[in-house]
Amino acid sequence: MNKIIRIYCEGGSGSHDYDILSKIIEVPVHVNVEIKPIGSVRGAGAIIQDRELIGPVRSDFKFFFRDRDFDRPIPQNVTLERDNNRKYWYYSYRNTIENYLFNISVFFSFLKDNNLCDKYSLPSEDAVKSKFIEAAERIKHYQAVRHAMGKMRTGDTNFGTRWTEKSGKLPENLDEEYCKNKAWDRIEKAKSIADNWTKENFIKCYQGFLALFDKGFMETLDFFIYFQGKDFASSLTSLLSGFSLNQYYKFAKIHFDYKQFPDLVQLRKLIEDNL
Repeated sequence: MNKIIRIYCEGGSGSHDYDILSKIIEVPVHVNVEIKPIGSVRGAGAIIQDRELIGPVRSDFKFFFRDRDFDRPIPQNVTLERDNNRKYWYYSYRNTIENYLFNISVFFSFLKDNNLCDKYSLPSEDAVKSKFIEAAERIKHYQAVRHAMGKMRTGDTNFGTRWTEKSGKLPENLDEEYCKNKAWDRIEKAKSIADNWTKENFIKCYQGFLALFDKGFMETLDFFIYFQGKDFASSLTSLLSGFSLNQYYKFAKIHFDYKQFPDLVQLRKLIEDNL
């Protein structure tokens, strides 16, 4: 009897997660590989357990592929990271699934195919790269505090990594002092149970990330690894008036090649090894 492999993911059918995973399991992977979106990460363990128990057929092998999203530090080496406490949970190397969809060549091809190069004064791939870096520079202080907040959290208390409504909703002010003050305000309101949540520790942690986000970091486009993808997309579109992000995402997913990303290649091998 053929094995049943189930890949649980965030979002729903037609989400970036679902569509990228669909690219990864394209032929010649066996047809008995199922992608099962479950929405949010919150309560994922219980949701997956329930679906395995109540379904007509249990999987022979299952795993949950999820965004890193400030919940775990970026590894030194590119890898599909397994959660030691939840053996079937795997974390993307990049911060979020959107981070895999931004590519200079693909973006420039989208502009050319839609006759948008002149509109946005982006006549070359070098110009696109400069615009990407400009968008990343705008949010580097906000991303540094989000990483610092993520690093300082404990299992007992989660004060989040933002004060805005959701990721992709950028603060009204991206200045350094404003971002630091807003982040510390959230931490301070929850810090009564953790002695190490001092402002000194927060600033030290923040400065460590800010130092990482230097000119070389920007030039090598490492913000596509570290920065929250929705936040970057919002910053970019704020510089490109009227730009259709949804149309770009559709284009990027059509041209998506998982083989460019070692962690996604590992994901494909994980599936093949368990068939």
